[in-house]
Amino acid sequence: THLGHSFPTRRSSDLLESFCEAVKLDHQLFKLDVYQHLFQQDRDIKISDHTSCRLGQWYQSRATETQYGHHRGYQQLQGPHRIVHESAHEAIRAAEQNDWSGVLRAVSEMEKSSVVVNRLLTELGSHQG
Repeated sequence: THLGHSFPTRRSSDLLESFCEAVKLDHQLFKLDVYQHLFQQDRDIKISDHTSCRLGQWYQSRATETQYGHHRGYQQLQGPHRIVHESAHEAIRAAEQNDWSGVLRAVSEMEKSSVVVNRLLTELGSHQG
């Protein structure tokens, strides 16, 4: 009977870890898309904000908050995740104005916040914190 009680918990933990790894990959692809548009000087770009991407939609769910709201990784995720997306938008706007120092500042902020998001997702996925 002990195995019966621990299996769903372990499976749920595996699913969370897999989800966290998937959204880390999503954000790597998001940043790659931003960089491609910056390098190509493509002015016709539509990128997601922090509430419309898969992580943002998951984060805002009442069920997610109920299940993971007590985890430090979850509690600290929203701010840096928002900054990743806002900085990407800022970089695109700066590029449209040929403000290359503004682009560099924005992508630097995007990358710094992305490191924090990845760390928090790793902690959440492994139930640390």
